[in-house]
Amino acid sequence: NRDIVDVLIREKTSSTTDFQWQSKLRPMYIGEASGYHSQVASVVASAEFRICDASLDYGFEYLGNGPRLVVTPLTDRIYVTA
Repeated sequence: NRDIVDVLIREKTSSTTDFQWQSKLRPMYIGEASGYHSQVASVVASAEFRICDASLDYGFEYLGNGPRLVVTPLTDRIYVTA
């Protein structure tokens, strides 16, 4: 969102290996198509979330009420260290 982009610009983040980028929760779509030679192509897709060196598969579970969380530097640090 806009706040994350502002932080990345302010911290002069220029690479995906920079900590400021790595410390953000990043949803990743992982899709794979098969069956190009048949009438009906099947698509196998999943999603995962990445932050720092962790990667978690998304299993369509309830992830909390994020919009109600007040984001401050303290809550940002707690999410990264938890």
